Amino acid sequence: MTEYVLYGGKGGVGKTTCAAATALKRAREDGPTLVVSTDPAHSLSDVFDAPVGPEPTRVRDEAELWAVEVDPGERIGQYRGQVTAALDELEDLGISLDDDDVDDVIEAGVAPGTDEAAAMDLFLDYMDDPRFEYIVFDTAPTGHTLRLLQLPDVMSSAMGKLISVRSQVSSLADSVRSFVGGGGDEGDADADAEVDVDLETLRDRMERVADALRDPDRTEFRVVLIPETMAVLETGRLLVELETYGVPVGRAVVNKVIEDPEPACDLCQSRHESQQEQIAAARERFDLPVTLVPQLHGEVHGLDAVETVADRL
Repeated sequence: MTEYVLYGGKGGVGKTTCAAATALKRAREDGPTLVVSTDPAHSLSDVFDAPVGPEPTRVRDEAELWAVEVDPGERIGQYRGQVTAALDELEDLGISLDDDDVDDVIEAGVAPGTDEAAAMDLFLDYMDDPRFEYIVFDTAPTGHTLRLLQLPDVMSSAMGKLISVRSQVSSLADSVRSFVGGGGDEGDADADAEVDVDLETLRDRMERVADALRDPDRTEFRVVLIPETMAVLETGRLLVELETYGVPVGRAVVNKVIEDPEPACDLCQSRHESQQEQIAAARERFDLPVTLVPQLHGEVHGLDAVETVADRL
């Protein structure tokens, strides 16, 4: 059993429901579990029919189940200041990064408005939180999820370049100041050192996240889809991308499956047959275990509905 389970797939296939159900099952059977939503369209509170906010909140009294809807805005501010200070200092000394380095920094999520990087940084906080033995992630739709998984490597590389360039420029500036008899006060030196250490810490944190995401003993990614042709094809492309990033995929979850169509309903029978064809195609196309989750009447809302899904996962 892995410590971390991540659910991904296109929008509207039921990732949040699957994440909530998995977290409930683990909390009841295995130990304290946190379910995290990194999807901007948060809906964990709707699924659990309980308030969920930007800090981990216990949502069930009878099980050690916690939930959080990530608000990465505050975390972005914490590390954006560190990187901005480093870039400003380089510019004051007449040094600017080349285009490739700047692109790396921007892609890494230090530019304003990039939430994914802060979400990954928060991931490490939850990994280190002694309250939780297991963490289940409900990720954003496919494109955002891939960016989320790519960021730890990009950020680690970008931070390394910033640290290297800044160190070289600082050494050169110290030599020049010494040669002309100048020099900053100790307070400035201490502030510079603090920025250096913070950048290195951020890089190390991203490397830890990347290592955890690639460790099959710790992490399992599960793709969620519905039994339709386009969903099967898109999921196949997602699996190729995940393999490229080295993220271990454990299973495919086919959601909203019609299991017992009404005999007198021709449309129901037709949809059931079409779904069975796509489920067979998924089993043939994906080199993974395939789990089927039935279509429920109405939206999944409240503990009873979540338990129905949990029994299948």
